[in-house]
Amino acid sequence: MKYKKFITLFLFIIIILTYLYLSQYTKILENNIFIHNIILGFIIIIGMYILVLLSNKENVKSSKSRDKLFNLLIKNSDTVYILINSKDQKIIYLSENIEEILGAKKNDEKSTIEKIFNTPIIKSELKNWDKSQEYVSQMFKYDNPKYIHDMWLRVKIFLSKEKNGEYYIIEIMDATKEHDRQHLLVSQASEIKARDSQLNQITAASYDMEIDINLKTNSYDLKYYKKDELYFGEERRGKYTEGLKTILEYINKNDREEVIKNFSLENLYENVKRFETSTKIIRYRLGDEIKNNTWLESTIFFLSNKQFVSILTKNVTENAESIRMQNIMLQNAINDLKIIDKSKTKLIQTISHDIRIPLTNIMGLSESLLEKQIDNNIKEDISNINDSSKEVLNIIDGLIDPSKIESKTLEKSETNYNILKTFNKILRSTQEYIQNKPIKINLNLDSNLPIILYGDKIRIKDAITEIVINSIKYTNEGEININVRGEKKNSNVKLIVEVLDTGIGINQEKLNEIMSSNNGGINRVKNLMKLLNGAFEIESKEGQYTKVTLEFVQKIVEDNRIRQMIENNKTTEEFKLDGKRILIVDDNKLNLKVTKKLLEPFNVDVTLVESGEECLDMVRENKFDLIMLDQMMPGLSGEETLGKLKQIENFNIPTVALTADAIQGQKEKYLSMGFNDYISKPIDKKELSLILKKYLKDN
Repeated sequence: MKYKKFITLFLFIIIILTYLYLSQYTKILENNIFIHNIILGFIIIIGMYILVLLSNKENVKSSKSRDKLFNLLIKNSDTVYILINSKDQKIIYLSENIEEILGAKKNDEKSTIEKIFNTPIIKSELKNWDKSQEYVSQMFKYDNPKYIHDMWLRVKIFLSKEKNGEYYIIEIMDATKEHDRQHLLVSQASEIKARDSQLNQITAASYDMEIDINLKTNSYDLKYYKKDELYFGEERRGKYTEGLKTILEYINKNDREEVIKNFSLENLYENVKRFETSTKIIRYRLGDEIKNNTWLESTIFFLSNKQFVSILTKNVTENAESIRMQNIMLQNAINDLKIIDKSKTKLIQTISHDIRIPLTNIMGLSESLLEKQIDNNIKEDISNINDSSKEVLNIIDGLIDPSKIESKTLEKSETNYNILKTFNKILRSTQEYIQNKPIKINLNLDSNLPIILYGDKIRIKDAITEIVINSIKYTNEGEININVRGEKKNSNVKLIVEVLDTGIGINQEKLNEIMSSNNGGINRVKNLMKLLNGAFEIESKEGQYTKVTLEFVQKIVEDNRIRQMIENNKTTEEFKLDGKRILIVDDNKLNLKVTKKLLEPFNVDVTLVESGEECLDMVRENKFDLIMLDQMMPGLSGEETLGKLKQIENFNIPTVALTADAIQGQKEKYLSMGFNDYISKPIDKKELSLILKKYLKDN
């Protein structure tokens, strides 16, 4: 074929060259038209023949490419294609993927196809096929040796009529996934139907009646699950707007407005429009005289497509009556509790007042004596009296606060405190527990610690004191070191307190028992650390030592370091208020004396009176810059006295509540009464200084 094309092309070129030569250099063609036409005809015929050859070559290449692409597509599909002569059943074409799809062995394709066509369901389809339909199709289970599970095939058979005969075009497709999806859908439909049946049973058991509403068509269907109680008349259906009017006739007049508000078609549609489709429950009564004590509860359900609404209703008369009686009993109990609570609060206030009065005197007088030049030994004793009084005050605060009594829980009470003074007090207060033991307690404070911190110093002192006392108990001789250091981060410092003793120590088994126990001092320390969001750890070696480590974070208020601080005995900044006049009102003469002594360093002019009536007379006749007014007095109380003071024309004197009523929340109470400020007894000199500075200095 290759040489044939070459020779033909060569002859074509020779003829053309001959034709050109004869045309140019001879007169043969010019004189002989016949020869001219013959040569020209040869040129055209051979040229056309060459074109045909070239065209066939390209067609062959294109055809091979198409066949290759077709076979590739068939090979990678999940469908086998077969072309069969309908007369002799001879296979004309068979796609190459038959082995992969049907598991047919090589050279055994024909028996595999016969097996499929001998399947009863396929034989039946072909037998009943009248050829008027374009094709027949059927799905059946097929035993594929390559499949672990069942394989399903879908067979489609088309009839193609050609001039030279009839042919079957057959598609055999792996339909296992399709079958599984159909099976799953059937199974799910069955489950849904079963669940729907169960739901209907549950609904019928839980409710007495159902109203189904179509919001778009304004139609409804009212049906009863229990036929013995027809709350809204007979079962019916129709236009919902008309049906609601009938329903309202059965409802108590006082409840109709609420029912209309929730049941009306406009309201239901508006809820859907605003996406307010959560379940709603309302209660109402039936309206006739016999049933006016019958309570119904309706639950409104907005279905998922938002077009339909179901209102399910049940009789809750027994529940409603029970709830009504419970509410009455509960209200009576609440009223009783309020009376008890009021009495309890009054009792606590009285106890607080009665205890704080003598403490005020002890602390006030001791602080006054500490400012005088007296023997150092006596001064130390007085300082211990003052510190002990403050400890008693802290205990009282923890015991009589009603919120703590009710909750039985600890609460943080945070304030600014001097770390050096706080740990020195811990050192002094624990010395007495040593008694005759040869033990020395050392306080080692890191000199770089900030001096003023913000936190719950009472809880900190309680925890550390508990640990030191415990160390003293189990140390027969040697020393106990209280080591305090800090790790600063931004405006906070993490205090690390170690209490290390030379005591008898604890073995590991006993230590584990102590740590897991919910009783004793160690458990109290654990609870205090939990309150402070701190950490607590014990390390011990039997016969050698015990080390307890506490870690907790405190806020830095004043970052002056301890080594920069020159400690002195003055607790307040001293400033003079010459010419300022203060009126002190208190029914206790000793309290008046103590308060006056506390005010002496400020050089103020102090006037003392023992009743509200005297206070009113004194204010009408004299000018004062500040009034300190006790609340609990016979005759006129502090609140009543303040009310009468404010009736005096042009009265504008700052008035501070001076009271032993110091439980939590009382300051806010006194401010709401009209007092400008509040100071509790025993009077803290620092707080007193702040009050004087606020209202009198530079005024």
